[in-house]
Amino acid sequence: MSKPLFFVGITLGVFILFSLPILVEGSFHYDMNRKKYAFVIKLYRIKILGGYFTMYPGGIAMHITRKKAVLLPYKKMNDERKRFAFVKTFRLIRVHLTVETGANYLMPTLIGTALLRSYLQNKAQFLQIYQSRIWLGNGDILRISGNWLLFFNLFIVAKNFIIFLKEKINILWRKKTEKSTT
Repeated sequence: MSKPLFFVGITLGVFILFSLPILVEGSFHYDMNRKKYAFVIKLYRIKILGGYFTMYPGGIAMHITRKKAVLLPYKKMNDERKRFAFVKTFRLIRVHLTVETGANYLMPTLIGTALLRSYLQNKAQFLQIYQSRIWLGNGDILRISGNWLLFFNLFIVAKNFIIFLKEKINILWRKKTEKSTT
């Protein structure tokens, strides 16, 4: 009598876990004069990762604390790109962008924000809010700040992972059949 109830409870728990929305929020700030790109990533408004990026010869350094940095060589980033794309499972909900610029960078800034708006309207099917502000300041400045909100759940991740595995199996099968026919 308790075994069917146990399996119903497990099934219901898995269903709730797979359909529970997971919200990831991020903020970033780029300052051209300081040559740093700062970021914060939050899960349900709890900070999970933050720091800033700087360039080094041959790659990018991600500084997580004052004494700890993760080096990301360009060559390794290209290899990692070919793996399962977890980022494709996200659904973009909100984007806020603020740009403070001098007269030197005003025209490229206007063109860039217009292109970003156009791209997001065409590609981000779940985008509900997009706001961009441009402030004109004195001098040679370019500061870009933004905030975004992403949504995903484990069902979307599992579905995309199964599609990824299916494609890899098809590629391996084609390679095997090509070898056997030649």
